[in-house]
Amino acid sequence: MTITETYDYLLRPRRLELSILRLCLQHEELQTCLLPAAIRYDKDVVQTSPEDKLSDVAAAVLDLEDKIRRMKQQKARLILEISTAINKLDDREAVILTAYYVKRLTMEDVADIIDKSLQHTYRLRKRAVLHLSELM
Repeated sequence: MTITETYDYLLRPRRLELSILRLCLQHEELQTCLLPAAIRYDKDVVQTSPEDKLSDVAAAVLDLEDKIRRMKQQKARLILEISTAINKLDDREAVILTAYYVKRLTMEDVADIIDKSLQHTYRLRKRAVLHLSELM
């Protein structure tokens, strides 16, 4: 596996998380559409439409919920797969890659954990990714 492919592989859970977040935002917005649309005074209809869209919106909400659930399961499988691959490295490299790619810590936090400078931590991460790409 090339280093670019390895970086892409390690970033798959983050990309999937962004897709999940986008779908969750859509889900929340659609759920608000299920609330009563307007107050009706004296039983006068405020707005009329040729067909009721409420059932379509409810179906879309359920579809999104199912898709979000499946994507979260896929993300969990990816994290397990990546963690297994990372565990093949030595301890320091595994800590760096796990903290950054699995725990999603910032590089500053990773540098604090391993008690190294930020620049050195970036070099160590790159070296760890190189080693991982050789193992895969």
